[in-house]
Amino acid sequence: MNDLRICRRGNKYAIQDWSNVRKQIGKKYLTQTAAKAALRKLIADVATETVVISDRHKVRDLYVKFHTQRSADADIGGDLTKESIRRYEAYWRLYLHNTLPDVYLDELKNKTVVNLIKALNEKHNLPYRTVWNIVSAFKTFVRWCIKEDIIATSPVLLFSWDDHKHLRPRDSGQIRKKETALISQEQCQDLIDNLLLNKDKDWLSSFKLMIVAALAFTGLRLSELIGVTYDKIDIGNQQIMIDGHYDFRQGFRVNKTKNNGSNRQIDIVDEFLPLLKWWMYLNRSHPSNYLFPATRGKGPLSEKKIRETCWKTYAENGLAVIKEFTMPSGGKYMKVISSPLKGAPTKTFRHFVATSLINAMEADPSLNKNNVRKALGHDLFSTTEEIYGKHHMTIPYAKKVKVRNAIGTAIGLKITN
Repeated sequence: MNDLRICRRGNKYAIQDWSNVRKQIGKKYLTQTAAKAALRKLIADVATETVVISDRHKVRDLYVKFHTQRSADADIGGDLTKESIRRYEAYWRLYLHNTLPDVYLDELKNKTVVNLIKALNEKHNLPYRTVWNIVSAFKTFVRWCIKEDIIATSPVLLFSWDDHKHLRPRDSGQIRKKETALISQEQCQDLIDNLLLNKDKDWLSSFKLMIVAALAFTGLRLSELIGVTYDKIDIGNQQIMIDGHYDFRQGFRVNKTKNNGSNRQIDIVDEFLPLLKWWMYLNRSHPSNYLFPATRGKGPLSEKKIRETCWKTYAENGLAVIKEFTMPSGGKYMKVISSPLKGAPTKTFRHFVATSLINAMEADPSLNKNNVRKALGHDLFSTTEEIYGKHHMTIPYAKKVKVRNAIGTAIGLKITN
């Protein structure tokens, strides 16, 4: 049984638990009346177990325990991966260590989140999307506390950005998720044509062509393409089985795709088949079983190496301006100065394939919703349409005129003197 009393502390009043070495509960109050009102509410909350004061936890201490526990869970080797939880530790190390309020878990309110958002903006000047992700991670932490029976519920879970529009930027471009830049069919074709001219020059030239062509003809996610092994390729039936990806953080191939729909057979189109055979023959003596083998060892090429190669390829073909820097240690890193494809060196091809398939559905009955959904590895076509259906591909001027005329005909209005 808790013995809660109001005690004078200096010129203020505080609630103390005399059954727990007079531990102070919450903040101090300016008046005794305010302290009594807070005490009545606290007694009611304790009775309904909304607040547990016998074993209270500081939010900051508990968050450290949370991200440490999640990291330990990921080390077990189950379905939880290090990649999926590393943001919790990173947010603490980079931002939350000096912005997360020093309050007890049962004292969390909507106002706590508001103060956190203001502190993140003032101390770190973060973009809206980053702050949004941190708040989302913090709410995940609170849900973890509930599942661990540390607290029954929390008003933090009711926090909504729609109720605090003053905290959102006025520029809608900062609120929207960043859209992937879309490579046009003309740019893609020119790139492949240029790379074909030097495909037999050396291995690197061959690789540049193959990685661009593989991305452009399959629309695979980069992690899926890297995880393709020779035993998954059926040349006779012109199909590739996608049933896993290579996890570089854990150092091995994982027989797991992004979702159920991602586990699928994809077609090797006729135009791409000869190039695929040529590439497999070129690497026939390599000890690795991966379609894109590493230069050393038996694993695949890294995502970093592939992205760097793509950027260098774009720069050589007028699609990017890059600059390489040498660090004091002797290592090198590359910076993309400008490019229409900045931010999506490999994903742009997936969006190109998806948009091409969606745009062709009306003209070709063979491309129904199920075929397009399956080719892209989605559970639902609505996902495909939501992500890729908003792109507008660059089209020739003559086709633009036809589209414009079609819109005018559909509107059906006339302006006559």
